[in-house]
Amino acid sequence: MSGSIIDLSRQAPPDRIAAEVCIIGSGCGGGTAARLLAEAGHEVVVLEEGRDVIGAERTQRDGAMYDQLYMDRGGRATHDLSVSVLQGRVLGGGGVINASDVVPAPEGVLRHWAAKFGLEDFAPERFQVFQEAALDDLSASRIPEELVNLANDKLRQGATALGLRGEVMRHNRVGCRGLGTCLIGCPVHAKRSPRMVALPHAIRAGARIYTRTRAVKIDKASEELKEIKVRVLDPGGYHEHAELTVRARIVIVAANAIASAQLLLRSGVGNDHVGRNLTLQPQLPIIGIFDERIAAFDGVPQSYAVTEFEEEDNAEYGLWGYRIEGIMGTPGIVSTLLPLSGAEGMRAMAQYDRMAASLLLVPDAPSGQVQVARSGRLTIRYAQRRDHQERLRHAVENAAKIYLEAGAKEVLVPTLPPLTIRTAGDARRARELGFEPATAPLISAHQQGTVRFAAHERDGGADLDGRVYGTRDVYVFDSSGFPTSASSHTMTPIIAASRMLTSKLLTRTQDADSPAAHPRMYAARPSSSQRPPRRPEAPMIESFQGALGLACVTRAGHSSSTWMDCVGHIMHASRTLSSRSGGMA
Repeated sequence: MSGSIIDLSRQAPPDRIAAEVCIIGSGCGGGTAARLLAEAGHEVVVLEEGRDVIGAERTQRDGAMYDQLYMDRGGRATHDLSVSVLQGRVLGGGGVINASDVVPAPEGVLRHWAAKFGLEDFAPERFQVFQEAALDDLSASRIPEELVNLANDKLRQGATALGLRGEVMRHNRVGCRGLGTCLIGCPVHAKRSPRMVALPHAIRAGARIYTRTRAVKIDKASEELKEIKVRVLDPGGYHEHAELTVRARIVIVAANAIASAQLLLRSGVGNDHVGRNLTLQPQLPIIGIFDERIAAFDGVPQSYAVTEFEEEDNAEYGLWGYRIEGIMGTPGIVSTLLPLSGAEGMRAMAQYDRMAASLLLVPDAPSGQVQVARSGRLTIRYAQRRDHQERLRHAVENAAKIYLEAGAKEVLVPTLPPLTIRTAGDARRARELGFEPATAPLISAHQQGTVRFAAHERDGGADLDGRVYGTRDVYVFDSSGFPTSASSHTMTPIIAASRMLTSKLLTRTQDADSPAAHPRMYAARPSSSQRPPRRPEAPMIESFQGALGLACVTRAGHSSSTWMDCVGHIMHASRTLSSRSGGMA
């Protein structure tokens, strides 16, 4: 039975929706979980605050697309306006608006998580199978040379001349036409994002997806049957105009590290770690201006990275150092990043076709917190640490030298006041940058860590299965759980983590010998017509097994209980079922 996408802003919403599993968020974490659970036969409902924007509706116009594809129309920021926090609000989530970069979590980071935080399932030898599956989902490949535009090639030329290590990046595009508007949605659907891969699979397997639905509170989080309070938005997503309740036994929160923590805090769910340990990975743009025409807006905007200064196995933080990546935005976003206005700003934008820009990606230690006031108002508090500022200065200096070596007549660092660098000697002036609050256009596209996975509740907000401490089957399956920066780009680690956590959930809710209990279970999926009909009582049985903690097969195949304990759990679940009627309560 096929599912569907239902836009509740355009029809009368029901008072109540019932499902076995409710997933909040349709991006890399939520979309992946929806697919795997639905294909395993579970009844799945997905809630998405944004709407489904596809095809010709992706107009390539800055104003309209930021309005409809980004949370807060792209205006979300930290409490002091120092960091712009970019988050998707569209069916398919951040995968619709990112630069399509595929960077798995490095082995050094995974070893760091396993050793320092006890995340044994993230150890490279265990997590690798899920990373490989994520790469398959993304149709990951090296960006072909013909799509490396002149702007990215200038970065490569300068780095090569200076003897700096770099690479052409991997991406998840298939059939890219080089339109250059990746950050405001690909109108030809070249990105193999959750909207084009995971969600269609989930729908074919029966998942129901409700758009323009804002989850505002999870009630009864410690009980078997949870209730999610939902407000329905108008077609533009500007106003709330109706309410409904979703009832589900399993709730998976996968709404981004900011919104997931916000929902849990509004619900009073979880421990004191919820909302804390936020990493933003603030990035700073830098622009080389050339005499020749660069046309950085043609072709793939981000295809080359200088990796010389990146550390993937830092003993204290895992991912550290920094990397320099070519990038280009549409005129709207570029103009907002320049510290110039009026006639001066117009003169600068007149050089748009001669600009080659980069982002300086500098991983940070957990330095922020998501807070929610009694009124429900969200605040993102963040303090840029001195070690981040120092590495950022170093990155500015080296990026400027790279562009000058590649032939740039000048390099603009868009701080207040602006810093213009014209010689290698001038580049040393980057060491004087103060980075006081709101003096540099810092961007965060990779928020992580607000419901940290931990083996004990004293150390984090969710356990090793993603279950929020203090709840019964309320989970986080997104970057909220990452204890430190997973990667320079989080799309691949989130998909891989969601695959792993969903696999563990299926192990606990299905027979241990079911193909769905194995990590590679979806390498060759039968169609819905090939699958045997599911027993009508299966959802109830699986729910009780999950609630009772029936997980005889756990990490690395070790038994978490004796065989007799498992038998006892099964007998108890069977007796409970025999005393109850079927169906939802």
